[in-house]
Amino acid sequence: MCDELFDDMSNNSCFDKNATLVINHEAIVSNVRYLKESTGSKLIAVVKENGYGLGVANLYNIIKDEDIFMYAVTSPCEAVALRREGCKTDILMLTPISDYSELLLMVTHNVVIALGNEKQIPELKAIYGLTGKRPRVHIQIDSGLGRYGFNVDDMPNFKHLTDYLSFEGCFTHLAGSATNYKKSVDRQVQVFEQAISRIKAMGVEPGVCHISNSKAALTFGSLGYDAIRVGSALLGKSSVKSGLREAVWLESKVFSVYNRQEGEHIGYSGEASLKRDSSLAVVRVGTGCGIGLIQKGAMDFSLCSIIRNMIRRIKEDPVLSVWINGRQSPVIGRIGVSHMTVDVTECPAKEGDIVKVQVNPLLVHPYVKRLVI
Repeated sequence: MCDELFDDMSNNSCFDKNATLVINHEAIVSNVRYLKESTGSKLIAVVKENGYGLGVANLYNIIKDEDIFMYAVTSPCEAVALRREGCKTDILMLTPISDYSELLLMVTHNVVIALGNEKQIPELKAIYGLTGKRPRVHIQIDSGLGRYGFNVDDMPNFKHLTDYLSFEGCFTHLAGSATNYKKSVDRQVQVFEQAISRIKAMGVEPGVCHISNSKAALTFGSLGYDAIRVGSALLGKSSVKSGLREAVWLESKVFSVYNRQEGEHIGYSGEASLKRDSSLAVVRVGTGCGIGLIQKGAMDFSLCSIIRNMIRRIKEDPVLSVWINGRQSPVIGRIGVSHMTVDVTECPAKEGDIVKVQVNPLLVHPYVKRLVI
């Protein structure tokens, strides 16, 4: 029996994660339909980072029959994986790659390429010379994110490239703002409009234009453009209140239940002190599965932030809550790599009960089983 457990393992791949990432097929389909109906727009489904951690094949096969306008990826392997799954729909490579072999691979698989810097141009010309086929591109504009794309005041004359390239679209990625989101979006739309006007003045039609990511699509719709480009919203992950459904979570089981007395300290460094006699449950999952690693945003070392964190520690606010038997219970103490402790005093639990944890699937360990239900 013990030998059988190791049949599919190497000495360097010994993981037993005691958890399953559950993917709700119906909820994802519902989210796709909600996004299309609420915005009245074509949908570009972003399946980057291995389908946001779900598995690119899993996510594709869930939504492939939902009239997706395009798929979008950030690495060549994701584009190839979609083609191997039988995807005939257009795929957009969002990263402005300039490596000749990667560009040739994308052209070979009929993938639309983000044209965002001049280093790509000689490589794409060379590919045209080799294949006789004009690479398909969407012009990428930097409207404020400062990561990829042409600056509106420093674009090449695209008209001179029409013999070599097929211009089919234009897009930008919104940077957003922590203070005034609408004002930030309005400013970036103005930059994007300037870019479109200059492209048209060159004698080039910009084609399909898209700017709205998940947050913008849920807040402003398509902003008057041809398509929305969403990823996390497909999974029901958004800070914007909407009709999206939760589509992915982590499941494990209660490993053991035990009682502790008022005043006892729990967990690493004794961070949690019990205020009453308590019933506690151990669950064999932790940071090694991706729990408790959700990115909260930029580090804030301001005095207000420090005071808020001090108050949270004094109040001993739970770092996380989980659901057991449909009821919410707080995690207490510091989450370990492979274990965490849950206070089940008010929501009795027993060994073997299912534990449901909200997670960012991007952070879930790749050895955690993915289950589509």
